[in-house]
Amino acid sequence: MKKSITPAQPQMTPIVAAPTMPRPLALRIPEVQRMTGLGRTKLYALIADGELATIKIGRATLIPLASLEALLERGQQHRP
Repeated sequence: MKKSITPAQPQMTPIVAAPTMPRPLALRIPEVQRMTGLGRTKLYALIADGELATIKIGRATLIPLASLEALLERGQQHRP
């Protein structure tokens, strides 16, 4: 008599969540452009008007994430 071969039961491997990236404290202008859809000229106008804070470190212009979030929150409050 032939023995039937049964397929092995698949091993259940636990799903491990990928480690989350730490939230950035500040972003460069191109990153803010990608995240918001705003153009470079508009971002620099918001900076010049004092609507968006910046930090200069060497040649890098950084926008604190808290400042960007505050700008977006103010924009939400002005909507009818």
